[in-house]
Amino acid sequence: MEKLGYIYNRNAASLRSNRSWTLGFIVTDFSNPYFSAIALAFEKAASAAGYMTLISNTFDDPGHQDGLVTTMLESPVAGLAYVPALGAAPVHLPIPTLALTRPAADGGPALSSDAYVAGEMAAAHLAGEHGFRRIAYLGGAAAAVPTQERIAGVRAAMGRYPDAELAAVVHGQTSIDGGARLAEELLRSGAAFDAVICHSDVIAYGVLRALHDAGLGLGRIGVIGFDSLAASEVFIPSITSVSVGTADLGRLAAEWLIRAVDDDAIEAPLPLSPHLDVRESCGCATSQERFTPITA
Repeated sequence: MEKLGYIYNRNAASLRSNRSWTLGFIVTDFSNPYFSAIALAFEKAASAAGYMTLISNTFDDPGHQDGLVTTMLESPVAGLAYVPALGAAPVHLPIPTLALTRPAADGGPALSSDAYVAGEMAAAHLAGEHGFRRIAYLGGAAAAVPTQERIAGVRAAMGRYPDAELAAVVHGQTSIDGGARLAEELLRSGAAFDAVICHSDVIAYGVLRALHDAGLGLGRIGVIGFDSLAASEVFIPSITSVSVGTADLGRLAAEWLIRAVDDDAIEAPLPLSPHLDVRESCGCATSQERFTPITA
């Protein structure tokens, strides 16, 4: 058969067995390393179980999401994990579906980290460990439930300190350039702040650069991000970040979908518990404190 150039036709095999061995995975934007990390973990777990992964982006466009979902069904896929586009209609499909990071519009199965606890954790560290009292929150879509829940958690933590307040909330694009623009907008506003909680590590990269350019470099303003991306460990300063378990989220999503293909009664997954990866940007340490110069 090898001499004849035979190639196994997976689609034909799916027709014979009436079963697809492909999973769909849709996110808003793969240029965001947070979603890339989730996708890699998802694909790795799916591949280990014998499934291919069909991946695409919605660019947070509800209409584009509708078209992609139709294409996924036509492919066909056995199950679909997706990050719901803001304002998108509920996804009603004859296959297992799992919303990621944002709740499903119809209240269906979803997998995410506990955003309220994550926000509370970030603010409690800045206020409790470092004494910051005027904390700004930068980034995230105002209409996104995880953004709203994180900010609610931030307010709850700051409420434990009578002299603390949320100095500003500025929503915006999740990108390095977006982070820089958000920090510049905060600086232009004239709001007094001594720390910043960034909606993602990617935003924190841009925020820290803008603060540095404004003469507010390392040690002047406490900064915490979310997602605990790999690059955050080597960034200068290294980024203190609330880890929301990107690898676990991708792996668990794939494993849940694979089980759901054979079990209609499977229960929805529970939220993941975040944890804080303490590094330099919050003020806990500086490069000078961590490393001792070598002398002759």
